[in-house]
Amino acid sequence: MTRRWLTPARACILIVATAISLQMLAMLGHVPMTRLAQALWQPDTRAFGEVYIHFSLLPRMLVALLAGAALAFTGAIFQQVLKNPLAEPSTLGIMSGAQLAITLLTLSIAGVSGFQRELAGLAGGLAAVAFVAGLAKRTGFAPMTLLLCGMVISFTAGSASVILSLFHHEYLRSVFIWGSGSLIQNDYGNALALSARMIVLMPLLLIFVRPLAIAGLDDASARSLGLSPASLRLLVLLIATVLSAAVVARVGVIAFVGLGASNIARLAGARTLRQRLLWASLFGAALLLLADGLVLVSAPVVGEVPTGTVTAITGALLMLVFLKTMPASPIRETSAGEASHPGGSSRRFALPLCVFAAAVAAGFSLTEHFHVGGIDPSILFSVRWPRVLTSAAAGMMLALAGSITQAITRNPIASPEGLGVSGGAGLGIILAFFLGGMASPITPLLGGIAGSVLSFCLIILVARRRNYAPAPVLLTGIAIGALTTAVISLIVASGDPRASYILAWTMGPTFRATGLVAIIAAAIAGLALVIVPLFRRWLEVLPLGDGIAKSLGIRPGLARGTLLLFAATMTGIATMVVGPLSFVGLMAPHIARAIGPRGHVGTLLTSAAVGTALMIGADWLGRTVDFPYEIPAGVIAAFIGGPYFLWVICLPRRREPTVKALVKRAS
Repeated sequence: MTRRWLTPARACILIVATAISLQMLAMLGHVPMTRLAQALWQPDTRAFGEVYIHFSLLPRMLVALLAGAALAFTGAIFQQVLKNPLAEPSTLGIMSGAQLAITLLTLSIAGVSGFQRELAGLAGGLAAVAFVAGLAKRTGFAPMTLLLCGMVISFTAGSASVILSLFHHEYLRSVFIWGSGSLIQNDYGNALALSARMIVLMPLLLIFVRPLAIAGLDDASARSLGLSPASLRLLVLLIATVLSAAVVARVGVIAFVGLGASNIARLAGARTLRQRLLWASLFGAALLLLADGLVLVSAPVVGEVPTGTVTAITGALLMLVFLKTMPASPIRETSAGEASHPGGSSRRFALPLCVFAAAVAAGFSLTEHFHVGGIDPSILFSVRWPRVLTSAAAGMMLALAGSITQAITRNPIASPEGLGVSGGAGLGIILAFFLGGMASPITPLLGGIAGSVLSFCLIILVARRRNYAPAPVLLTGIAIGALTTAVISLIVASGDPRASYILAWTMGPTFRATGLVAIIAAAIAGLALVIVPLFRRWLEVLPLGDGIAKSLGIRPGLARGTLLLFAATMTGIATMVVGPLSFVGLMAPHIARAIGPRGHVGTLLTSAAVGTALMIGADWLGRTVDFPYEIPAGVIAAFIGGPYFLWVICLPRRREPTVKALVKRAS
């Protein structure tokens, strides 16, 4: 497939034709071809097949088209406003905020109506955006800061929803079905509601197309023409949030449509903002219709899975296919130290203080007697030490992996989670489970390492093709992460008896840790601490460019590959023991740079201590807050460091050393 052959029209026609064929095939399973037209327009109420097509499948098609178009349209708007191809409702926290609000409403009121759910989703989405905008206000709504805040809000709100689901799962079954993105319909109510909102809000957003096109160049050009970039972004974000929250409230969380459709439109040749809005909407409608067609056709064989799951798989695979033609990235590359902040002489004490905090956390977690008074301390110690040691080792390994990936890519969101390495490790571990790996802890461990290494190889392949531009690399990671989440959802929906174990593992539990696993993980983490100081020169020189690295006697390819292999191995092992939802790999490096000593080795060691303390604290809180029930440590981790992380990324940036100074220090 060449760039010349691939046009938006041809690509869209191909997807639409396939989607319509699948939908017709599903309908023909209920009525013969001769009765299909009759069933669509005037069904015989005595024939169940015709009634089912008219009142369920046809509204379902309409909802798929409308929801797909609206999510893709808002995704393109968000990307233009934030000058970032990674922006969409989910990365800004809108979907997670809406899901949390609807979850709380369901627990508060019996028999929630569609309108009430929409109001709650709208309130949650707007609250998330308001929170993100308030945090990013001091930076003039800088695109990267908005995206970072949105990701953290999404992590935190999603973790809160998971905790509520764990405690009240019997009351939240309908929310689980909604959250998975099911498009099952019983009438035309949702289709009419979505149509009304799109008719009002989409033309309103189109009014801002020209100002957005100007503001998309740079803020200085916009100001010279009398525009206020911050005010424009805020207003457009508000309107787009209302539309996306309305869609999410009606159909649930549909993953990847806003991100995938707009990027596919760009890859297919849409250049101007008007073209991207048009073709992204068409691609979004076609992709969601295609995914729903796949669900309907495969339902007799595998059962009906949520359409949002298939959308995530389809969108992730399409993004991986088209990433090789990804255009130049508008994301500004940033130094890994850019989020660092003023310190002074107190920085020299940060590392020993963090180590002391980790030691205190471990000692307290091993010896405290909350809820278990009267039990022999030796018994408590024998039960607790494996999980505490496992948590500490996993936190340390994820923190080291996050610090290295951020330093190499010079990007503050280039963590194992953001790059999809945790997702790749998760896929490898799931495959190992289904190949008989549940009998031995070694097989899933090898599967996790293999999955993380393969994910990193794919990311490096894309990065080398695109000269290590951050957008294609991060899009690859998001695609892998979405694919992992979709596969897990598919397994859960399949009813496989192993699904409950896998679902619990994805939430980051530590109560299954054994002494053997804890000792192996701790030994590997200790070995990693010994190795990382050897990477100091590479980490200081590689961000300066391959030319400077070669002039200083460093082979960039070998150095970068070695570092990424190290990070992949750490991620695979940590994911095996605590699951892919830890958040530590993104958070610990930022905290370390904010409080720790300057220099990569100091940052790495401080990050390891912070990650250790965070995971030990998360494990203790998880087993204590709602004793005798447990909250997975991976879910708790987001609440321990999330608020501080938001504060860190919104602080003023310190002045970075010049290239000349860095070269002098590296040599």
